[in-house]
Amino acid sequence: MKVTTQNAKVAKTRRNVMELYISDHPLDCLTCPTNGDCELQDMAGAVGLREVRYGYAGDNHLDAKKDTSNPYFTFDPSKCIVCSRCVRACEEVQGTFALTIQGRGFESKVAPSQNQPFLDSECVSCGACVQACPTATLAENGLIEKGVPEHSVVTTCAYCGVGCSFRAEMKGQEVVRMVPNKDGHANHGHSCVKGRFSFGYATHKDRITKPMIRETIHEPWREVSWDEAFTFAANKIKSIQAKYGKNSVGAITSSRCTNEEVYLVQKLVRAAFGNNNVDTCARVCHSPTGFGLKATLGESAGTQSFDSVMKSDVIVVIGRTRPMRTPCSHRR
Repeated sequence: MKVTTQNAKVAKTRRNVMELYISDHPLDCLTCPTNGDCELQDMAGAVGLREVRYGYAGDNHLDAKKDTSNPYFTFDPSKCIVCSRCVRACEEVQGTFALTIQGRGFESKVAPSQNQPFLDSECVSCGACVQACPTATLAENGLIEKGVPEHSVVTTCAYCGVGCSFRAEMKGQEVVRMVPNKDGHANHGHSCVKGRFSFGYATHKDRITKPMIRETIHEPWREVSWDEAFTFAANKIKSIQAKYGKNSVGAITSSRCTNEEVYLVQKLVRAAFGNNNVDTCARVCHSPTGFGLKATLGESAGTQSFDSVMKSDVIVVIGRTRPMRTPCSHRR
């Protein structure tokens, strides 16, 4: 088979397809929240499209009423080109089946479940549809409020210990949106609602960004340098061990920590503190899970990587089969 991807005939066909798409799409790029970050806009430029021959009247034929029921993103049908990418992402990638194509022919449109608002539908706010949308039909509210990001930084989600990789897209020092990193080995471009949308803590006024110490609980906290904070903590731990013995101190890690962070904490306890007093909060809340795994597998933790699921012949689901509205934060 010989496949030709670039020639004059193919270019003409591509340009005509884009022309048909844009003939039914509002040309309000200058006021659009995704101006400069729009796949439809990029593709129109790539095929050299400068004008539309099909009598563009300025309005999309779909219902222009916006759906703002979801707290994280806005659905604007007037910008929809009915490409079905959001539906495929919801069904084939996430397995939620919250979106469908309603109607037939020219009246076809994307709709959540039984033409409900997003918040009342089966949608779990994972954001896969938003990421797949090539226009501003599905747009994060942060993008609408703050504008298109200027740069991005690859980071790890702080909500649990799975270690999902994200691109934090920023405008200056403020996070505009979090996009799951397709090269992330733990999540492969997927995310839960918290990882993708709940990043307000990064700039919240209550966030502590500088180290603080105090001598007793009766004194107010005071900001200090990192060197002073480390010295203060080290001296206090040493004095406690000198008075009560080396087993008088220990550490408890959070289930939100990554494996690497937990490893460093246990290394600190064993090598610096000189004891084995290290534990994790996950052992308490997941004790029933740990007991079941220990009894069946001989190990109180998962014995396979996430990717091994793709090689399974049979997957047995016990209990709830519908996705939870708020995914569990302790997936590991």
